[in-house]
Amino acid sequence: MGFAGDTKQQVLGEIVAEQQRAQRLMATGLVGQATITGVRETGASVNDNPVVEFDLSVALDDRDPYAVTHRQVVSRLVVGNFAPGATVPVRVDPVDASEVMIA
Repeated sequence: MGFAGDTKQQVLGEIVAEQQRAQRLMATGLVGQATITGVRETGASVNDNPVVEFDLSVALDDRDPYAVTHRQVVSRLVVGNFAPGATVPVRVDPVDASEVMIA
């Protein structure tokens, strides 16, 4: 039984860490645009919302576009809006450009 409790604690810890990362990126992240080049469902979900893996081509001012793969929880109500070719706003960690969030 301890395993199930440990797993639940681990998942809750990951959710809290993701929320803190999102808040940090919204507050301090560089504003950019990304073109979605690929979308994959991971099979995981949080509160019935899918965790989706995106391949992105990220564009920031004064930098060449670069590719990154990113996972994010997306509301099941709007997941269909995230298709290859779509452009989305992103926030990028100023220290680690591979850390992005669709804003």
